[in-house]
Amino acid sequence: MRKPVVIIGGGLAGLYAAYNLKKRNIPFLLLEAKASLGGRIASHYLPTSNTISHDLGPTWIFPHQLNIQQLVTNLNIPVFEQYTQGDVLYQASHTAPAQQIAGAGEMQLFRIQNGMNELISALYQQLDPNTVKLERAVSEVKKLSDCWRISANYQESRQHYTCDQLLLALPPRMISQHLTPHLWADNVLTQRLASVPTWMAGQAKFVATFEHAFWRDKNLSGQCFSRVGPLVEIHDASASDHAHPALFGFIGVPYLQRSQVTREQLTQACLDQLGYFYGEQAYTATHCTLKDWAEDEFVANKDDQLGVSQHPEFNFSGLGEQLKQLKVHFVGSEFAKQEAGYLEGAINAVDSALANLINT
Repeated sequence: MRKPVVIIGGGLAGLYAAYNLKKRNIPFLLLEAKASLGGRIASHYLPTSNTISHDLGPTWIFPHQLNIQQLVTNLNIPVFEQYTQGDVLYQASHTAPAQQIAGAGEMQLFRIQNGMNELISALYQQLDPNTVKLERAVSEVKKLSDCWRISANYQESRQHYTCDQLLLALPPRMISQHLTPHLWADNVLTQRLASVPTWMAGQAKFVATFEHAFWRDKNLSGQCFSRVGPLVEIHDASASDHAHPALFGFIGVPYLQRSQVTREQLTQACLDQLGYFYGEQAYTATHCTLKDWAEDEFVANKDDQLGVSQHPEFNFSGLGEQLKQLKVHFVGSEFAKQEAGYLEGAINAVDSALANLINT
């Protein structure tokens, strides 16, 4: 199968690249390893609905991130402001009661109504489904004299694709882990791909859904901070401004430590911490979901599991000629020169790469 452009990775960057190539009438094929699109944008859907979901990955769009805001506007996706009305709760120790601090602050954050997966669905709906192939886990990428050759596992078979231009919509370490750079990159590029951390890859997130946002009745914002854990930071995670109540928290326990307990034990510890902050009403949760990104083979490797979370910064210096000769373009968010790791970074990286692709 010969295509002018192959995109590897069906997260925001890959889908946004596909969306832009389609608008420019440039043929492409997108390969995604998983059975669903979205990458680190993942959602837990309500049992009663296949459209209302709570975010297990990225949640917020920041006011200064104008490119992702423009994309959401262009796709007619409704947004609302993160709920921050009311007080904050703070846990200093195991034994002391929670402190209530007036006002959650004026930090403005935007959320996508009914979950961030609405963005993924909207982008996919712009595409011809035949140009997107799921469950194609790429096992080898090789540069031949006149094209790229991509091998991917699908069910019990191995499929092969060739292309002239290759867009890699994965974090650097996932390219290093899965896309055989030793077959096409020099030592400098290979080492840089392996060394750049994947943003939030070692993180775990907990979401509890409720019938009623009881914290709002008590003039509480849903924001809690803890020096004890396992949840170190909690926020209102309701799927829209006034409906589908939920709380989410970031788990601050390092991966090696939390991997020693069962999923059920960790979930119960998170629920008990909500009980510490909110009392018996916390145990009225209709559902609890825990997503440990460090256990996702297409997001984190051992370096991400062991390392501290830090903002990625990929060094492109001295690589320009090599990348031009290879006809490879890095479009994952970690490759962005601004807002690397964020949703905005994915948009920036794609825009920059497509400008280079079209000029080649």
